[in-house]
Amino acid sequence: MIKKILPETRYEKEALLKSFFLFFISIEILLGVIAYLFFLNRVSNLKNQIFLEMKNYSYTFEGEKFKVKLIQNKDKKTFYQLYEDEESLYIIVPIPFAKKEALKIEYPKEEFNKQVNNIKKETIILFLTFSFISFLLSLSFSFYSLNPVRRGISLIDEFVKDIIHDLNTPISTILINLKILKLKHKDEEEIERIEKALEQLMMTYENLKFLTKESQKNIKEVKIDKIVEETVNSLKSLYPNIKIELHLEPTAIKTDETAVKRIISNIISNAFKHNTRDGWIKIHLKNNILTIQNSSKPLKNPDKVFERYYKESQRGIGIGLSIVKKLCEEIKCSIQFSYEKDTVTVKLIF
Repeated sequence: MIKKILPETRYEKEALLKSFFLFFISIEILLGVIAYLFFLNRVSNLKNQIFLEMKNYSYTFEGEKFKVKLIQNKDKKTFYQLYEDEESLYIIVPIPFAKKEALKIEYPKEEFNKQVNNIKKETIILFLTFSFISFLLSLSFSFYSLNPVRRGISLIDEFVKDIIHDLNTPISTILINLKILKLKHKDEEEIERIEKALEQLMMTYENLKFLTKESQKNIKEVKIDKIVEETVNSLKSLYPNIKIELHLEPTAIKTDETAVKRIISNIISNAFKHNTRDGWIKIHLKNNILTIQNSSKPLKNPDKVFERYYKESQRGIGIGLSIVKKLCEEIKCSIQFSYEKDTVTVKLIF
């Protein structure tokens, strides 16, 4: 039940965080303004209350809450008006038949500050309480906002499954008829080109199958150098102008063969597809480290190459390198991508 609520994909997490922070920060700013105005109002009410009490005190002089002093009203301050200095809050009260003298009724500033601090604490407690409620509301709102994202992802998954289902029959038919043609017309260049193009189509087909999680693990001893050679040989005839440099040390590891083939084929295929005219590819394999370098057109956002459906050009559908990243995580293979001076470098550490 909890798993269904929590975000699963990067897009769901991004939608959750953005909607949460947008909603929560907006409410917090509003709560902060309200809390500040509430605090100022409480302090103003406190001053007004003290003023009224001092004014009433001036009629009876009963109690010990206020201090009374006889002063010379040299500044001719207005009577019965609240004043404030560093020591107290006070009012000036006139003395009948006295022109120069007046009474100063004081309320200690220390006591006033204590009451202001209490108001401040109460305001902070209220702010934190409503902030917690705001946090829960924002979280609820954010999870609710995930529904359209999840529906969109679900529609894409269903669409991919439908494509795979529709491709299965024609691809199988093409494969069978291609084998028949090869038996009848051996070593014909046209048939070889069709075969290479079909291999590219099969690569896209396998990538789509992986997205629907229909693939199974196939753990065995895998010869990395052989997979690299086979992949390069299947692609170089389609890109005759690209110069290829291979330095492969015999390397065998025990891992998921299907995953390794998918990783290597996707990376090398990208090196061919997104190369420049009369470009080059250099592939080195040594000490379980496979390095693939190729000349490349300028990349706008190299940091996004592993994101699903992100692509720098109109070619492809932007799933190859996202699949590579996920497969590398599954088989514990480290992958590093860098772009510098029109050169792309991908390093795989098995």
